[in-house]
Amino acid sequence: MAQPIRVPGGVALAPDEEALIGGTFMYSTVAFYLHTDLSLTDRRFLAARPNTVFGLIPVGTSRSSYPIENIAGVSAGTRFDVLGVLFGGVALLIGLAALAIPNAQILGLILALLGAASVIGAPKQYVEVMNSGGGAIRFPVSVFERGRTLEFASAVSEAIARTSRTHRAASDPGPTSAVSDPTGAFRQLEQLRSQGLITEDEYAAKRRDVLSRL
Repeated sequence: MAQPIRVPGGVALAPDEEALIGGTFMYSTVAFYLHTDLSLTDRRFLAARPNTVFGLIPVGTSRSSYPIENIAGVSAGTRFDVLGVLFGGVALLIGLAALAIPNAQILGLILALLGAASVIGAPKQYVEVMNSGGGAIRFPVSVFERGRTLEFASAVSEAIARTSRTHRAASDPGPTSAVSDPTGAFRQLEQLRSQGLITEDEYAAKRRDVLSRL
């Protein structure tokens, strides 16, 4: 038996599930040695990102899965962490001052390194998944990956749109139902027209289409 297909993050796909797009990105500018894995199948959006301490030390992996029908859109953007800069600046100054104090040099070095990392990592790039309820989940990546994340988000949005159209087309009974029951089809068209859901031109075109298939 063939092994199940695996996408970035090590998630096994269902036997009839197809992987469409996948990407591995640096987690952040500072923690370039860590990675965020994102992928899209014909059913869901999958993500795996590291859990960290101070944004530097990995302490496990967080995995997420979102059904396509619950996703309103995917985008990529950049923001600037002002609080991170303030915290980093203060920590850096205190750390540098502590380096001159006997028996506090190690603490000073740690604070200086954390402060510098916080300042350097203030510009943040992310891939944002927006759900149909109006919420959004951000997956951080390095600002050095900006071009790739923009391309990835665009490709994912297009793939989701295509998949949604395919699912709607598959669930649409199409003209065959109208042929098997022309009376019911005409009755439905009349009801749609009376409720103002279709225009006169649309009504006439659909009526001609039903007649042509008799």
